[in-house]
Amino acid sequence: MGKLVAVLSLVILLMPGLANANLLVNPSFETGTLASWSVDWNSVNLSVVSFNPHDGVYHARNSWDGGMYQDTAITGGQQYRLTGWAYIPAGAGGSPWGTFIGLRFLDSVGATVGDYQIDMEGLTRDQYNMADTGFVTADPTAVTARARFGTWSSSPWEPVNPTDFDHFDLTPIPEPTSLLLLGSGLVGLVGLTKKRKFNN
Repeated sequence: MGKLVAVLSLVILLMPGLANANLLVNPSFETGTLASWSVDWNSVNLSVVSFNPHDGVYHARNSWDGGMYQDTAITGGQQYRLTGWAYIPAGAGGSPWGTFIGLRFLDSVGATVGDYQIDMEGLTRDQYNMADTGFVTADPTAVTARARFGTWSSSPWEPVNPTDFDHFDLTPIPEPTSLLLLGSGLVGLVGLTKKRKFNN
């Protein structure tokens, strides 16, 4: 009985962890590098610095116009949520320009099958603001989730700069059947242990 209670307690503890696991690598740039992130455009304008982190020590900085992304394998039909933080300084800039954080779903040939973008330039300046896609369902054909961020402008216009980005989190929601299988599997393991003990 004691083992069963212990296993059920373990299941309860594991379920939130499964639901809240961050799928991104180096999500807050605490390696001090852009490792695991890929350049979308204008690599010369992108770097990791420690002047203005949202948390921790480091953050990504876009000195002008540029963007980055990180791809991770996912399961089509499941729900995912992307959050991230962006800091835009005061200033008007030239028009048009914008700063965004977004989540894109891709199929096996790299075609976009879902795109959720949050435009940040209209939010309060000189502070970090959070972008949140909410939980969105990946297309059944999706195999990749792409977390994206950047600041863009149309030449020769100058965007407000520099813009800072930090603390990204890509969270899956496991299917209820997956959680049920985990629980039943662990409970079954206890039953097997008890049977072996009885046979001995």
